Amino acid sequence: MAITEFLFPALKNDKASVEMITRIAPIFRKKLTHPNPGFLQGFRGFVVTENGKDVREDFREIVIFEWDKMDSFHHFVKSDQLKDAVSSIKHLMNGPPTLQLFDTNVGPKDAASSPIVEIIQARISKPDHIDASLKAWEKLSGHVAERQTTVTYGKSLNLENYVVAGIIGWQGLKEYSEGSQDERFLEALDSLKSLGEISRITVEVEAIELEPL
Repeated sequence: MAITEFLFPALKNDKASVEMITRIAPIFRKKLTHPNPGFLQGFRGFVVTENGKDVREDFREIVIFEWDKMDSFHHFVKSDQLKDAVSSIKHLMNGPPTLQLFDTNVGPKDAASSPIVEIIQARISKPDHIDASLKAWEKLSGHVAERQTTVTYGKSLNLENYVVAGIIGWQGLKEYSEGSQDERFLEALDSLKSLGEISRITVEVEAIELEPL
């Protein structure tokens, strides 16, 4: 099992702020990751589509981390290192970032390193539906594996609502177009929809250079 985090910063998206964020992003990332508080893998990028709609102009950033253990995450959230990193971009934020932590079957590296990265989240209506949603993800993972597609999925650890999420690493536009319309894929997706509200985003990500542990 792995500890995977989705971090959604609440950044301003006016032209001047976007230019400033782009300019200081390397400094912010270094403050966030050096020294390394327990990150095994890191990726960052921007949301391209949400539920089929192009949202690139919204300038919505996402960071994906794999942690070595839960304690590292909790210590970091309370650390001076994080406070210092956030203070460097606080004037460019609309509010606090959203931190979503998941207990996933494997780490996000393979899926997040793919040409097309899709994240699907299901807000589960009842806690006793979590096992069924994980089984739906297991089926979905098996179907897309035939297209050399990698999947990371798991249940939330820090959210008030019950959420099961997965990262699908599609190998290209052809695989994404065909695989996401495959009958078995849609059947597994329908199983998730029957258990809660679904949201789907595609993102452009790149690896973050991390200092060794």
